[in-house]
Amino acid sequence: MNDNKSTNPTKKRKASDGRATVDGSHNVNTSNTNDGGGFDASSGPPSNEQLIQQSLSKMDKMEQIMIRMEEKLSTVSSLESRCQQLEATCCSLENMLESTSQSTKAHFDRKFDSLYIHLEQKCNWLKNRLDTKIDSVHVKLDKSLKFQEYNEMLIKNQQWEYSAAVSTVDELIDNGYNDDEADYLAEDVRDLKVMTIKMRQGEFSNGRSGDEKGVHVGMYSYYDTQESDALNNMLLPHWKEFAAALQQFTPAINMLPDDCESAFMFGIVQLNHEALLLIKEALIGKPFQRLGFINNVACLQE
Repeated sequence: MNDNKSTNPTKKRKASDGRATVDGSHNVNTSNTNDGGGFDASSGPPSNEQLIQQSLSKMDKMEQIMIRMEEKLSTVSSLESRCQQLEATCCSLENMLESTSQSTKAHFDRKFDSLYIHLEQKCNWLKNRLDTKIDSVHVKLDKSLKFQEYNEMLIKNQQWEYSAAVSTVDELIDNGYNDDEADYLAEDVRDLKVMTIKMRQGEFSNGRSGDEKGVHVGMYSYYDTQESDALNNMLLPHWKEFAAALQQFTPAINMLPDDCESAFMFGIVQLNHEALLLIKEALIGKPFQRLGFINNVACLQE
């Protein structure tokens, strides 16, 4: 049995799959499995139809690629347009927000200013009303206090009596005064007593003259008669009563209405030094609005 002539199955299988055989020969597979119009090398160069077919196949592929690229570009363009629309919408919303904010702020400012002005006017009105009420209360309280002081003065004077002696003309003549002196003394004493009693009763010695009320003292006798020291000494007790009544007369002056002027008038009056000091002390602090001294004579004793 010849071993060199025997067939080796392994060698045959290797030869069939195109690999090297034992004798060094190759089995080359030249078939082209490319679907794109490949050609078999063993059959010779490709024909024109095969080349055209291959070119058309490549163009179809390129066309598909271009179509897909155009679709992608269209999508990108659509997205870009959408982004622009969104950006425009955002800008519009931003402008609307800014405009709304400014409008809201302006509206709030107007409302705040209006409310502030209203509250300020209300506060001023309430303050004025309160001030008016306070002034009214103060006026009423002031009137009440003045009325109380006036009543206290009247109550106190209920027990008062005129202490200076009042003589008639005949009594004065009997006491050594001549007729003129007796008439002068009797008239002045009568006038001083009447004015003193009125002030003790809270009344003014003269009636209202226009818008004026006051104490008017006027003595119209002859100067040569008034210059007598004896006459001045005779009148001194009555001047003391008058000055004491004037001293406590302030509550009556305070009771006068606001449209009435208070006045103290001295006309043609002869006073000695002591009587002058009495009147001066009584007038200090008195709320008379007008003072008048006309043709008066002060007789100073040495």
